[in-house]
Amino acid sequence: WHFRTVLLTGIYASLIMFFTISFGYFMLLQSLSELVGIVPFSGGNFGFVRCALGPFWGYLAACMEFLYYCMYNARALSKISLLVDAAGEFDTQWQPLWAFLAMVFVVLVNIRGGLTFWTFMMSATLFTLSILMIFYVGAYSHIDFKGYALGHNYSEQYRNDGFIGDSSRYLFYVVRITTFYLGLDVLPLCSLRVVNESKVIPRVMLASYGIIFCISFLALIGVACHYPGIHPSLGKTLFVLQYGMEDAVKLNPKLYPLLLLLPTVASATGYLYAAGNQLAAMSESGLVPGFLKPRFGNDQIPMISIVVCGVMQFIVYFFINYYEPELTVFAAHVWSIAAPGLFTFVCLAFIAFRVKFSTMKRNYVNPFGIPGATYGALCWLFVAVVNSHHRFQPHTKPIKTFYIFMSIMIVYYFVYVRHVQCFSKEEQDKFMKAYILNANR
Repeated sequence: WHFRTVLLTGIYASLIMFFTISFGYFMLLQSLSELVGIVPFSGGNFGFVRCALGPFWGYLAACMEFLYYCMYNARALSKISLLVDAAGEFDTQWQPLWAFLAMVFVVLVNIRGGLTFWTFMMSATLFTLSILMIFYVGAYSHIDFKGYALGHNYSEQYRNDGFIGDSSRYLFYVVRITTFYLGLDVLPLCSLRVVNESKVIPRVMLASYGIIFCISFLALIGVACHYPGIHPSLGKTLFVLQYGMEDAVKLNPKLYPLLLLLPTVASATGYLYAAGNQLAAMSESGLVPGFLKPRFGNDQIPMISIVVCGVMQFIVYFFINYYEPELTVFAAHVWSIAAPGLFTFVCLAFIAFRVKFSTMKRNYVNPFGIPGATYGALCWLFVAVVNSHHRFQPHTKPIKTFYIFMSIMIVYYFVYVRHVQCFSKEEQDKFMKAYILNANR
């Protein structure tokens, strides 16, 4: 989705942002891999922050994590309704219906869980990879760096030196690179469903990162160096891979939006899974009402939390869609503050574990250590500050929304949560047991 806006800053600017943010995300995953290798926690990344930095900072991380999941799915629902409209040429008044039906499907897949959930997610992954392979075959047979990436095939008006706009433009779009990788950081939530999770999850996260890095880099270059290249018309294209695919296969133009539908629904399914499991874990720790904690079946599916999260995400979509015409921009800006804030906390939690619990057994050791985590923390803190400061962002509503939400959550913490919070059974079994057995070996 964000290839268009990133590339319109220029090919060289795009590549600089791509490598800078990609390395920052790699440092995040390295830190997270070691944390999972010590004490895998199925409730979300806030658990590591809570254990390492304290209950209050863990609570703030939990609020940012939940806001990140919620806003991502609100934006995904908006994209789904837009894709259906584009493919079927329906009236825009039907968009809330498409979003509602999509959310019902996503909730049902999550509640069903087990083989149904994983089969759907694997099918969507294979389908997406197939689309990308077709694009690579078509695009890379007609690649022209100077002609399209630098605009030499167009008049002087559209030529560029690889940098378009000023530094404020780059700061505005830098967070869009993050979306290439979003989702890998939620894999620790699968720990209840994985055998030998402290070894398997780190390997899967890092291997997936390597694959996505290569896929994203090749796609970025392919889009930039193929018609129309870095040209204003690229910003009006709904499906940026369309031009490359047309050189490999011929499809009805109406079908191209549908090619994005399955991957977008799958991403919404994954983030509802993350939100539901995180909310159940927060309930078990006393951070939210207790009725959200029950898990059902052999897969320990938090059905109540999943349904509640699905309803909340649709309400957020509907509310923002009604009051904010640029829904996707609004939702993206809110989670572009919340997600980097969470990532900063995770990197700091890693540093705290290295300093305080250096003797604890680790099934994976981050080879970059504290220096790498420091880079990651500074990188994500910089992104969070840039996206939460009105000097760098033309849209102030998302910034105000983030600050108001976090302010309310902080008041709620001091008025209620701090008096009733506790360590859940999983936190006691894993965090405390790991500390007692390993911290003073």
